[in-house]
Amino acid sequence: MVDITRPWVVDNELSARWPIYTRGNVGEVSSTAATPLFWSMVGGPPAEREWKQALAEFGAFDLDEFRSDVIDIQGLVHGYVYLNLSNMRTFGARMPGATPDLMDRTYLGDNEAPPYVPHPDDDRPEYTDRILATVQRVLGETARPDVDEHRELAEKLRSQRPELSELSDKELVARERGVMSLEYPPLLRTHLRMVYEGSVVTGALDEALAPLGDPGLTVRLMSGLGNIASAAPNEAMWRLGREVASSDSLTAEFDKGVAGLDERLRASSDPASIAFVAGFDELLYRFGSRSTQEWEANAKTWESFPAIPLGMIDRMRLQPGSKDPVEQGKRLRAEREALLDDVRARLADKPDQLAALENVLRSVTVYSIAREQSKTNTIRVLHEARLCLVELGRRYAEHGIFERPDDIVMVREDELDALVDDPGSFAETIAERWEWWKKLSELEPPLIVERGKVPPVTEWSKRVNSTADVAVSGEVLTGLSACAGVATGRARIIEDPEDGVDLEPGEILVAPWTDPGWTPLFTSAEAVVVNVGSSMSHAAIVSRELGIPCVLGVKDATKRITDGVMLTVDGAAGTVTVH
Repeated sequence: MVDITRPWVVDNELSARWPIYTRGNVGEVSSTAATPLFWSMVGGPPAEREWKQALAEFGAFDLDEFRSDVIDIQGLVHGYVYLNLSNMRTFGARMPGATPDLMDRTYLGDNEAPPYVPHPDDDRPEYTDRILATVQRVLGETARPDVDEHRELAEKLRSQRPELSELSDKELVARERGVMSLEYPPLLRTHLRMVYEGSVVTGALDEALAPLGDPGLTVRLMSGLGNIASAAPNEAMWRLGREVASSDSLTAEFDKGVAGLDERLRASSDPASIAFVAGFDELLYRFGSRSTQEWEANAKTWESFPAIPLGMIDRMRLQPGSKDPVEQGKRLRAEREALLDDVRARLADKPDQLAALENVLRSVTVYSIAREQSKTNTIRVLHEARLCLVELGRRYAEHGIFERPDDIVMVREDELDALVDDPGSFAETIAERWEWWKKLSELEPPLIVERGKVPPVTEWSKRVNSTADVAVSGEVLTGLSACAGVATGRARIIEDPEDGVDLEPGEILVAPWTDPGWTPLFTSAEAVVVNVGSSMSHAAIVSRELGIPCVLGVKDATKRITDGVMLTVDGAAGTVTVH
């Protein structure tokens, strides 16, 4: 019996300078307890180094404000990832037009936080001047060639992937470390900086539209931009879904169920199956790095778990032709242009305001596209490193050293050399850590923790025993408007994209969190409701690209909404009405 009251094997000390942390908006990154391999290889110290540098490059901090050898911006408490709210409050104090209170609302919504206590170093003019210089640069940019260069790097790394099964154990570890130390850091830093730079353009758009007195304009003008990397798999899956719908033989195979479908199709000599497999392999080559919890070391990527994308294609084949994401994109772009014409007419006698709006809209397009592409680039490179350890785990399981391939994630990155030297010696450690991790993953971590005041883990509530009240008929749940539109349908609670095969045409997807690994399900939903999220989260950007009514940040939506109940989602108002 493991003692879960101890710090998890990769927990870190919380900051004294910035003592308050939150789980707000972390669900898209890590919804369960973090594995030792994830925190030591991907999150934790590796991410912290680039995050600190990104904040310094943005102009909001100096590197010497952070502890050089300790994690400050993130926190890991009994295995759960937290973001440093105090640090974000400092950012808000230094950012022109922002406040610490705005940071609280951004990360916590309507949830209360401990009172903000100003620190003497929070609000200093020299940081404001640096940030203003960044804002001026961001709003003046017409392209992000660095993101395009990183895309080419990621594509090259994928094309040059060696046959991993032919590498020795030590060569696999060496390749993982080479990718994570050379190719990965600059891409991650760019993506982290892009998150802050993206907030600049959305804030500028809100400000530019404020005189028109229509808060819904912001979301509508951020829709249908085109060329969104995280939406690209939807188009590829849609085409494959149309192939299935137009073929009797493929339809018959899909009707048998997703289980074993990949093997059946690859064994078939039917021309339609052969053509489908060729297209599916191309999809896996281009988008195989996508998954849920994309930063985790044991992410169920589409390349490693092809049943997941096949299940999404299975749902798309049942949709009417009007759900075609390409056609939806054309419609949205036309609607956006018509709306822009109206806005331009309303500002025709205010040339300065109109010019400012046109500039901001250009920046919104640049940064919405670049942010999603930067995330795609980073994950694709991470995937190349991660696959080396997937192969190592598969190999050890095949040889009977591991009980299962993903035992590898219970090993810290700094333990890999010892593992390769004597893999059998880790059996007891791995078993203990799995038991420990499973117990932690049953818990609901507090939304907010403070250094020195973390509630005992034995007092954390269990996930299965939710205290959230079930919403009753007529109740209206509120959240953040992500994509305009109104839709009514039955709620389908999906906790994991693997269960996406349960989503029927006409239903509303209700999810705990989403990342790009979820978004192909959007095409098969009438609307989307998510527990967490922000205006520049992946769910928001993709829903706007697909024209799917979407409301984010609906607290405890998956617990308060009953599976099968009728809902009306108003994406513009940010409301979910329970019938």
